[in-house]
Amino acid sequence: MTNDEERIKSSVENQEAVEKHEQTNVKLDPHGFPLRPQPSDDLMDPPNWNKWLKLWVLFQVSFLAFLGPFTQAIINSAFHPLAVSMHITVVEASYQTTVPIVFAGLAPLLWSPISNVYGRRPIFVGVTVIGIAAHAASGAARTWGGIIAARVFVGIGSSVGMGIGAAVVADLFFMHERGRYMGFYVVFVSNGAHLAAVVGGFVAKYAGWRWCYYLGAICLGASWLVNLFCLPETLYHRNVNMAPPNSQINKSSWIGLLTFHGVGTRRKLKLWDFTHVFLMLKYPSVLFPAFCYSLSFGFGSVLFAVTGVAAFNGHYDFDTVGVGLAIGLSTFIGTLTGEISAGPVSDWLLYLHRKRHDGDPVPEARLHAMWPGFILLPIGVIIEGVTLQYVTHWAGPVMGIGIAAFGLQILSTNIFAYITDCYKPQSAEISTLLNFGRQTFSFTLGFYSVPLAEETTWGIAWGIFAIIECLTFVPIILLMYKGQKWRERLRAPDFHRDL
Repeated sequence: MTNDEERIKSSVENQEAVEKHEQTNVKLDPHGFPLRPQPSDDLMDPPNWNKWLKLWVLFQVSFLAFLGPFTQAIINSAFHPLAVSMHITVVEASYQTTVPIVFAGLAPLLWSPISNVYGRRPIFVGVTVIGIAAHAASGAARTWGGIIAARVFVGIGSSVGMGIGAAVVADLFFMHERGRYMGFYVVFVSNGAHLAAVVGGFVAKYAGWRWCYYLGAICLGASWLVNLFCLPETLYHRNVNMAPPNSQINKSSWIGLLTFHGVGTRRKLKLWDFTHVFLMLKYPSVLFPAFCYSLSFGFGSVLFAVTGVAAFNGHYDFDTVGVGLAIGLSTFIGTLTGEISAGPVSDWLLYLHRKRHDGDPVPEARLHAMWPGFILLPIGVIIEGVTLQYVTHWAGPVMGIGIAAFGLQILSTNIFAYITDCYKPQSAEISTLLNFGRQTFSFTLGFYSVPLAEETTWGIAWGIFAIIECLTFVPIILLMYKGQKWRERLRAPDFHRDL
């Protein structure tokens, strides 16, 4: 045997040995399919963490995401007393909600690239301080201009949970369970504004509208203290030694992980990193769901919040408490019941597809779980508009709001899970993009929704919104059948492949 033949034989044997080693070390999910992504052997790799630690981190980030819309919208039920105190109209009073909404959409465009280099934890802790100070300033402001200025920083300081929270869910959990836990996160994001209406109504009535702002500062402050001492870093660069040797970690106690907050990356922040969010728009699997989610969240949630006073105070003479309960409880119940048909169903459909296709995970399988949402959301919007137009019993619009919220939750959970399945390393950009679209579109609703209803009728205006919402489903249908081919043709982005 010649030297060349021996080298070839040796090379083949080595390659076979490597492949055999890789096959024997593949980690499987409870159904016997390979985990996606495959975790490393490093105990600091977040998917390897203890389940209860992962749930604790998920709760902290989800609650911070909840506080974003909660603190922005807690004043919504008190637009009338705020307008009287500041000598402005109720429509003008609604601007103090729309202003932080738009800045909460813009600010994460900065947080996303920074968090991909320096970690999620520093952004969560640092940005929240801005929100605490801004909420306190809003309550102390004596002029309308001062309130609006403070509310700009409220949007910036309360944006981080909504902006990059979904990236933490992708950091922690595997593909086969992502629908369930992403649904948990989305429930918190969706219900922030919903419960704000309930709490804000009571606070405004019994303590005054300024305490709606002070309560926001208190809630963010309490969350900040918990995050400061109990939130570990979830960013993991797989080509960098981020953690101390495993021998230095107490494997029987996950509490030791909370003491590790370093990212340990050799990467440096570059100006080009700030364009990555918008580069993701070239992928249909990102563009179409982001567009759908932005309009769906606006019509299925924010629309009810910014028009609640005009609808229930104007038609049924509800006070701040009544307005808050009508909007908040209906959307809260609708969202919670909707999640029963969202995350678990999404994961189940993904499992059935893998079972039929030799374990091959195709994210598009999740999209078929969205059908009930696309049907129910516009139906709920139409019900509220028609019942307001004909001034039926107040239970009519309340029922419509609840049905729309049910449908929205199904859409939201599946969209978040689908896109992060497609592009997990770019999950921070995806989370930021979804937040940007949601906040930007929601910002506009306060300016034209009530005027449109007054110019036409509530039924016609809300019917137009429902038709627009239905049209957003057309691109999703295309993704169901063409999405995989499009993704394979475009290939994955060439940045963040180490995440």
